[in-house]
This record gives sequence, structure tokens and C-alpha cells, in this order.
Amino acid sequence: METPVSFPESWTPPRELSRALPREVRTSGRGMFMALLAVVLLAASVPLFLWERNQGAQQAARVERLRTEGRVATGEIVRLWHKSGSSKRRPAPMVTYAFSAGGRRFAGESSVPEARWDRLQTAGFLPVRFVPADPNINHPLDWEESPQPVWLSFVLAGVLVGCGIAFLARLRRQARVMAEGLPTPGIVTGCYRTKGGWMVRYRFRTKDGAVVHGSSQAGRLEAGATVCVLYLQSNPRRNLMYPGCLYRVQL
Repeated sequence: METPVSFPESWTPPRELSRALPREVRTSGRGMFMALLAVVLLAASVPLFLWERNQGAQQAARVERLRTEGRVATGEIVRLWHKSGSSKRRPAPMVTYAFSAGGRRFAGESSVPEARWDRLQTAGFLPVRFVPADPNINHPLDWEESPQPVWLSFVLAGVLVGCGIAFLARLRRQARVMAEGLPTPGIVTGCYRTKGGWMVRYRFRTKDGAVVHGSSQAGRLEAGATVCVLYLQSNPRRNLMYPGCLYRVQL
């Protein structure tokens, strides 16, 4: 059950909010940074997509050359180790090996399938497949290098595009609320820490008497504090605390 709140009956909005709608607004420093970041993300998605596709094509060509041109040599296991991953991933088992081809010594390294990890030992031996024309293209014979999935380039580029569009959409939503929103008093119902600062939860009452919940990034506020809220009359769920962090009303 929600705790009832008491809205002030005598409340005056900031003077600049009493002007005719739509108000003139300007982008704040934080808003300009977000707009710039959105443009950078959208622009970076294209070279990232092309780079990942190129990496995938090179890897597939490497695997195909090893299949069709590969010769086998006896490799010596130089090192068994684990490659650190993210905090949520188990470190990948790795092997570093060396082999001779054409009178020269070459080295290589590869991830190791979990099922084969226990069979390897330092100073042991490992059959290695290599391309005679370029022995630097090599891989352990007992398992094949997994080509990069074709969809990976689309996913990575899509993440950047999605983030860029989300930032632009947030800018557009806040600009509209700042320009067209109706002012009303809101009562803070909670405040909690986030990565970017503080998130304030509040309730406010619209012109027709409906009580609506909202939240905005702001400084730390105590529950029960009165704040100024702007909301769209056509959709009160589009609301924010005034002043907003991305736009300012022209004084």
C-alpha cells in the first residue's frame, strides 16, 4: 500500500516557467556531451562493423588455408596458462608451443578446449598444422580454430547504434518536456545512489487531479521534500524534475 503524500496547496513555479508555451530551451553542458557521444557512437558503428567483418574474413581464410595447404610438425609445449577474461567469464586455458619448419623455429599459441586441457603438460609434445608457404599460420592439429560468427559484426555495430539512438531519444524527450511541460509541485518519495549520481523518485498531481509517479536524476534529496515537476498534459508519464540536467529554459 502506498504511503499517502500531501501536496502543497499554495505553490508558485519558477518565474521562467510561467511564459507561453512552447518555451525556448538551450542544451546544457551535459546535454551537449550526450549529443556528441551519440554522434560518435553512430559514426563509430560503421568502421567497427567493417573491421569485424574483415577480421572474420581473415580468420576464415586462415582456417581454410590450414585445411587445404597444411602440413604437420611435432610441436613442443612451452607454456600452459590461462587468459584473463571479464569478471563474469572463466579464464580461457591457453597453450604456447614451438615447432620447426624449413630449418627455422616458429612459435604459436591457441586456446584449448576444456576437454583436452588435462591431456597437455609442460615440456610435452603437440602436433601442429602449419602452412609451408607461411609457417606463421599454424594451429594445433588436435582441434580446429573456431571462425568468428558472421553475426558478431552486426551485433557489435548494433550495440553502438542502439546506444546512440537511445541517447538522442532521451535528448528529444527531455527537450519536449522542458519546452511544453506544465509545472506542478512534486513530493519526493525516495532517493537512491546510481552510477551517475542520485535518482530521485517522486509523485505529483496533474491538472485533472490524477496522481502520477516519476523519477529523475538529480542531487540527493530527503523524502518529503517538495520539488518542481514538468509533465506533458497529453502524457503525464513523460515528466522530469525542474531544472533538467540536459536542457535549460532560456531566462
